[in-house]
Amino acid sequence: MKLKPFIPIILSLVLFGIFLVLPASWFTGLINSKTIATQSVALTDQVLKGTLVQDKMYQSDAYYPIYGSSELEKDDPFNPAILLNNRNQVSKKPFLIGTGGSTDLVNAVELGSQYRNLKGKKMAFIVSPQWFTKNGLTQDNFKARISKVQLNQLFNQEQLSPELKQRYAKRLLQFKDVENRSYLEKVAQGKTQEDKSYLSNFKDEQLKKIEAIKAVYPLRKSPVSHVDPVTSKNDSWDDVMTEAEIYGAKHTKTNEFGIRDEYWDLIKKHKRKINRNHEFRENSPEFKDLELLVDTLREAGADVDYIIIPSNGKWYDHIGIDKDRRQNIYKKIDKTIVDHGGQTYDMSDKDYEPYVVSDAVHIGWKGWVYITKNINEHMHQK
Repeated sequence: MKLKPFIPIILSLVLFGIFLVLPASWFTGLINSKTIATQSVALTDQVLKGTLVQDKMYQSDAYYPIYGSSELEKDDPFNPAILLNNRNQVSKKPFLIGTGGSTDLVNAVELGSQYRNLKGKKMAFIVSPQWFTKNGLTQDNFKARISKVQLNQLFNQEQLSPELKQRYAKRLLQFKDVENRSYLEKVAQGKTQEDKSYLSNFKDEQLKKIEAIKAVYPLRKSPVSHVDPVTSKNDSWDDVMTEAEIYGAKHTKTNEFGIRDEYWDLIKKHKRKINRNHEFRENSPEFKDLELLVDTLREAGADVDYIIIPSNGKWYDHIGIDKDRRQNIYKKIDKTIVDHGGQTYDMSDKDYEPYVVSDAVHIGWKGWVYITKNINEHMHQK
């Protein structure tokens, strides 16, 4: 039998075997300061669903994490990743963490997995009122946004209280796609064993090796990397706000709702949802997830700027979700955070202010200026 045709297969198997036996530390060491700087605005899965990049980011004092959801991906020149990086006298670089579907539980798991790194760390957390739907986090978003490696690191946090671990386990068991249910059931009952983990060491190591390689060689460019600043480094905040108003007016000429023209075209073509009656629900499971997140960050000793963003009031009035219904949700979000030990920057009074929201739901232009100014103040508070 000729061996030559099988040489590529044999080499592949040998290399795969070597990959499996090499320690994860050989790969995690590839993530250096240059990698962290690149990933700070990349919004890749290695940041959102991994642990290694955030581990390294928190070990540095150079970054200010900003957690949120799909608004962070918008190529808006007033996005804090652009605005803060283009200002003088900013002590830390913004680090964006979030994507569509990253609601409270997703962020809670992500932050819980970093529990040991959070004490005294300043960060911002952007809360979207549109998260508070009838059913809360969907099965699809749970499967797409919460990773096994983060869950493993969360439950391995020695200082995370048993009470919080039980709450996480009970909540996770509500999702049919969650793995290792037997482990979670024991945690939910308070029957954890120190020699047991959510993942085996072998599987955790393999996942971290893959994560490290993808972090160093990302396949996706940052969604904001091509956006140039429209303000100057020495502009006052009043000047920046004026620029945002001019920019917003220029990009919303086709409608009366302050919605950017490209999005308005999609609404007219019925390529964006108009019926949003599932949102702004007072009994949404999202409130319990928000409690879990705030309790985790308070217990960890993080210094969090909770930012409650508004909706496009004029548009929501138009589609039948009135002001009182929206205001009840804003107030309940604020009360939930404050009652659990957090401090808020509540922007709900800007619900009708032009150019604060750039479409139906996403913060933009003037809204980002308000947020970035608030973040800058929080960043420099003693």
